[in-house]
Amino acid sequence: MLIRNPKRSNSSLSEKCRWFSYYAGYTPGFVNDVLNQLALPPDAVILDPWNGTGTTTQVSVDRGFAALGFDINPVLVIVAKARLLDPSVRGSLVSLAHDILTKAAQSGSHSGAVSSDPLEAWLTPESAAHFRNIERAIQLLLVDAAEYRIIFRSHSLQMLSSLACYFYVALFSTLRTFLNHFRASNPTWIKIPRTQGERVNIALEQIHLAYRGKVIDMAEVLVEAPAKVTPSQIKKYQIDVASSVAIPVESGSANAVISSPPYCTRIDYAIATRPELALLGCSTLDDLKKLRNGMIGTPTINSRSGASTEMSNSLWGKTCSNFLDAVTHHASKASQSYYLKYFYQYYLIIYSSLTEINRALQPNSICVLVVQDSYYKEVHNDLPMIFTEMGSNLGWTLSHQICFPVKRTLAAINKGTQKYRKTFGATESVLFFKKGYNTYESSIEKDRKCL
Repeated sequence: MLIRNPKRSNSSLSEKCRWFSYYAGYTPGFVNDVLNQLALPPDAVILDPWNGTGTTTQVSVDRGFAALGFDINPVLVIVAKARLLDPSVRGSLVSLAHDILTKAAQSGSHSGAVSSDPLEAWLTPESAAHFRNIERAIQLLLVDAAEYRIIFRSHSLQMLSSLACYFYVALFSTLRTFLNHFRASNPTWIKIPRTQGERVNIALEQIHLAYRGKVIDMAEVLVEAPAKVTPSQIKKYQIDVASSVAIPVESGSANAVISSPPYCTRIDYAIATRPELALLGCSTLDDLKKLRNGMIGTPTINSRSGASTEMSNSLWGKTCSNFLDAVTHHASKASQSYYLKYFYQYYLIIYSSLTEINRALQPNSICVLVVQDSYYKEVHNDLPMIFTEMGSNLGWTLSHQICFPVKRTLAAINKGTQKYRKTFGATESVLFFKKGYNTYESSIEKDRKCL
């Protein structure tokens, strides 16, 4: 199969991918390759239950397919919707940015800034108010002129058009420009100042100039869809906030799934977008904790994992059972008190998500997942095999597995890991599952080559 490496790199990303810097995800070229292999009918519906910044939905719509994309993080939903902005509006973006900034300036230096604005974690109250006024202006001009709402508390973002989302993403990027000082060595982490004196003070003129520049830069790469797709062929799409364990689509509504679930590496994707969440109104630690607890792979342990970790689930497969057993009996500190609970919680939610994907897929349809193995200390967590065994228990057949080596992972940042192993590579696997096959079909050659 001619499938490019899904791993993101500066040379492999499209210009729209650079609108918002995000650690996770894969390349548009990879999604294009998968769609070429699947050879779907023109009326096919593509689903991504972990849509992230929207690569699957963007490429699917550009190719003329209908797209369904969901993510639990509202920041990523906004980015994904922005990437589907109709290029025909390109000529009006700069003038709209002018209107937004004029409206924001009219609000005054403190108007619109709520008490203890969450942006004040990094910014002085005056600077936070400047950003809040721009966010308020986007809503009043492009969402609802009569009512300002806290986006983070909205159960759905259907009220946000791709145009409004475009200006939100420009504001996300502007905010990040002034918070570089708080970036940590871990690319997924953003630090909080220890004292008020460390907060950043930015003049109104600086913020407005940077925002206008971001809008212009983003507009320069907003190009027409490929010539082979006419406007009449571009299908409808739905991108919104939702959990992968409760996908808001009818059963059998998707022809294919192309996605990458969060890896089992304790990456805190909520913390990675904490400044943007603050801009959307995530104002308390309880708000942030609730979002973190709802995410797959979160390092937090929550009560929704339900049954005791002592209860094994045969539907998760032998490989998963053996791995959990190895963690249970590992001599390392916190193996049973924390890590066993973390892994159990991860696999419980993953299997629930796969079950929900199975419901959403049509019979004999394809599910393509990008997963990566990892280690607990020296114990191999063979995630591709675990997904394969879980899929088998759902009636899925693995038709292809294409492997790509990852030379270095985030585990290398933790010096304590060197006590257990000397290498820090991993294998990223593209798994092609077919729903509804109970036996192996000889006409489909199982490809387990590692490229």
